[in-house]
Amino acid sequence: MAWRPAYCRGASKFVTAIACRGAYGHDCRVSDRDRAGDGGRTGDPGSGREHAAPRGPRAATPGHIPARAEVEIPTARLVLHGVDPAQAEQLARGISPLPCVAGYPHADSDTAARMQRHALEVDNWVPGYGLYLMVRRADGLVVGDIGFHTPPDQRGAAEVSYGVADSVRRRGYASEALVALTAWAHAHGASTVLAEVDPTNHASRGVLAKAGFLPVRSDGPKLRLRHQG
Repeated sequence: MAWRPAYCRGASKFVTAIACRGAYGHDCRVSDRDRAGDGGRTGDPGSGREHAAPRGPRAATPGHIPARAEVEIPTARLVLHGVDPAQAEQLARGISPLPCVAGYPHADSDTAARMQRHALEVDNWVPGYGLYLMVRRADGLVVGDIGFHTPPDQRGAAEVSYGVADSVRRRGYASEALVALTAWAHAHGASTVLAEVDPTNHASRGVLAKAGFLPVRSDGPKLRLRHQG
């Protein structure tokens, strides 16, 4: 499930090649190999329904980036750590702001971070409706990310995307994060959570189905699904 920035839909991926040597012996960066691919995002079954109330300012002053604007949502095996502005800056350059597993950031992580940066700059920031790092409780390593493209619209709908590192796929992290974040959104102003996926991406479709998302339409190249609160 690729991130589609609301302010540059149809644009190509942002390309960076900045590396950071992680504390666990590998580079926490986006590889050239990942960028050559289509950036497809997948995940696997899991569970986790604990939520946390949002913290931080309601919105940023236009052109001003607040010092902190994060929410944390615990699940059974993960903590969904809301990305703060400084971390978004790092991730937008292809650098993981926290220790990470091999293969993170993935090919779409920097695009997601730039979306959050833009939301802060144009005063469209609502705490909780941004990007989260999936941090594994067992060792504190980032295994993927998940988040909303924008806050809920006038109909109460917000779109979600997610991705996990290749090295930790098929372990249920994506579904665990998606279930928790969808429940959080329904408890904090979103009546509908939307998602788009390539019809041929069966792994990601399985994640969405297990989280209770149902198809809405497929009149374009992507399959659109929703979860009603």
